Amino acid sequence: MNINHASMVTTTFITGASSGIGSSLAIALAKKGHRVALFSRHEKQLDEIKKEIKKNGGKALVVTGDVTDSNSIEKAFEKIEREWSAPDMIVANAGVAHWVKTTEMKLKEAHQTVDVNLMGLINTVQLALPRMINNGGGHIVGIASAASYRGIPNLAVYSATKAGIVRYLEGVRVENKAKGIVVTTICPGFIKTPMVTDKYIPKGTPLPFIMDVEKSTKKIIKVIEHKRSQHTYPLPIALLGKIGLIIPNSMYDKLIIPFARWWFFR
Repeated sequence: MNINHASMVTTTFITGASSGIGSSLAIALAKKGHRVALFSRHEKQLDEIKKEIKKNGGKALVVTGDVTDSNSIEKAFEKIEREWSAPDMIVANAGVAHWVKTTEMKLKEAHQTVDVNLMGLINTVQLALPRMINNGGGHIVGIASAASYRGIPNLAVYSATKAGIVRYLEGVRVENKAKGIVVTTICPGFIKTPMVTDKYIPKGTPLPFIMDVEKSTKKIIKVIEHKRSQHTYPLPIALLGKIGLIIPNSMYDKLIIPFARWWFFR
């Protein structure tokens, strides 16, 4: 499936579309001719994004719901099918992060992180995949994170969910490639979105190589268009991630423990 094919309109379903990467991707893909279905719990924000898309001459549909509720995703797909057609592409982007020490993290926060980041993506893909296969193929795009490479202090549960996304999507890709299913896993570094700029992040938290969301969006679209199976960016973060995978735990600990102490106790 080519998202730029002039003779075909791509119907794209985006979770977490009310802000950050999700809203930026929705606006950019609509400019490329996609019919964009905007999914989130926040209807007011989705309505504003829909207005912007329509102002630019694009097509958008608001479908409110919660990725942790598979029934709301099913209802969203049914609405999209009534209005347009089954999604040709999904962008499973919804996510949360609690920047907190593991010893101070409430179980409710841990469960929410797993439910939204990992199970929310799995809910979305599991419900979209049969529809795509029945229609002869489709493109699944999952937003993971560079935090998937190694466990990150202050983001232990978040790191675990993103690593789970990478492995889950890898399995989906290998199982379903012959059925016309393209799977792209995106692993961004720090992006200027509410997740990394809001009041809940500990003051002075280092955000190396942070990237504007507009630049990030252009990068993601390029990766989607080239049907890459996985991509990490920016380049310095990608290199650090690759190195992190091959160094032994003893070396990783020696590098990360002093950093963690400085981070938490400075």
